[in-house]
Amino acid sequence: MFFRAKRAMRRTWFNLNCRPLLQTAPIHTNDSSLSLVTMLCHGEVIMYLLAVKSFCRQLGRVPSVVILDDGSLTPDDYATVKAHIPAIKIIPIASVLPAQCPKGSCWERLLLISDIVQDTYVVQIDSDTLTLSSIKEVQDCITANRSFTLMGDRSFPEIESMASANARYADSTNPMVQAVCERSFNQLPESANLKYVRGNAGFTGFAKGSFGRQQVEFFSELMSRVAKEKWNEWGSEQVTSNLVIANTEAAYTLSFPKYLSHWAHSDVNYEQSSFIHFIGPFRFANGFYLKSAKRIIAALKS
Repeated sequence: MFFRAKRAMRRTWFNLNCRPLLQTAPIHTNDSSLSLVTMLCHGEVIMYLLAVKSFCRQLGRVPSVVILDDGSLTPDDYATVKAHIPAIKIIPIASVLPAQCPKGSCWERLLLISDIVQDTYVVQIDSDTLTLSSIKEVQDCITANRSFTLMGDRSFPEIESMASANARYADSTNPMVQAVCERSFNQLPESANLKYVRGNAGFTGFAKGSFGRQQVEFFSELMSRVAKEKWNEWGSEQVTSNLVIANTEAAYTLSFPKYLSHWAHSDVNYEQSSFIHFIGPFRFANGFYLKSAKRIIAALKS
């Protein structure tokens, strides 16, 4: 409870310091062949606008922008995002058609992407991200219709067979659903023909036509066999995202440290990164998120 209160206070302070972002110019879609999807909650609207504007600035174009409202957005939130992204499409989470997979914990986001990706390339970007400099690798993936993923912290930096991943993580005792699945791949006969990547769903690209709801349901059913009741816990959607991307032709892993999550490691120079996911537990550590956000706001205003 203390952690949540402290995080809320830090987020309020961050939003207060970043309010000058609201004085920057709106962005207008100029590339409908690409969609930018985010699930958004109340309290992270300024963070979200920072994420989208900084990404589009480095991408050099503005995709069709889609928000999945997690149910907490207010009328004022709607007005704010529409003022800055006039063509934005906001989808209530309750309107996403269900499937044979868990509910909540970002599953509706993945299902929404599985629908949109039939017609456009889709980039999923979390609201707690910043794009600081050139993202040529992402631009190249989009142009080549090639899926990509941000990597997990200190993850093996390649897509590999499930057998290799299983051997790599077999000795893990971590109780999280992702670790349970990884050390149990060898229990699945289907694993002989599948690949895996330990990615981070906070920043992912899905090639147009690369997957659909059928694949989401297939991987969900597959992993639920080994994860059992844990499959309904937070993190199962990321496992599925990892499997979807790994089993997409020519998928690409974004290299560390150019693309990474901010775990506030003392041996990582985050100043050299182009894209940073300011992951929850360490989002505001060392003040680097706010410092980086202020730089981006200054650049957007100029």
